[in-house]
Amino acid sequence: MELRKTYILRRGEDEATAVLVRDGGGRVWVETASGEAITDAVVLDNGRSVSLRVNNRMYFIDVTPRAHHELRALINGRGGICQLYDELGAAAAEQEGTHNTGRELHADMPGLVVDIKFAVGDTVEGGQAAVVLEAMKMQNELPSPGDGVVAEIFVEPGQSVDSGTLLLRLEDLPGEE
Repeated sequence: MELRKTYILRRGEDEATAVLVRDGGGRVWVETASGEAITDAVVLDNGRSVSLRVNNRMYFIDVTPRAHHELRALINGRGGICQLYDELGAAAAEQEGTHNTGRELHADMPGLVVDIKFAVGDTVEGGQAAVVLEAMKMQNELPSPGDGVVAEIFVEPGQSVDSGTLLLRLEDLPGEE
């Protein structure tokens, strides 16, 4: 018996759909719209990292779960914040309007802004520490939501913020539109 489950991965305005397939013999593979299939996968670091071979190309993926379907994914060292949904979750997110643009960094908890690592106009890579937020006497580095140029910073060190507060917004790198 073959089991199939569809997942939707969103990063900014980009969206990819993949179908995870498991056959009766325990073999697992992924089908995408382009027909690519994972032919070899090795799970590392207690499920946080995966080494994949897709059509003879190697990918190393490091994943850090975050809140609300979000995850930080680095693929061969580059990446940013993504959202991962099954079909039902994706439909609910669209209806609720929670589709993240991937160009904004919001506080994922209430706290005190301790440091802002960039200034307006700085170029950043997805996953780089962008804002340090202190919550419950612990300092948390919030990563940049993607590659880009810092367009606006909405907070300053010493400011208290609520969960969901917009901290900064990115714009595309020159020539990336």
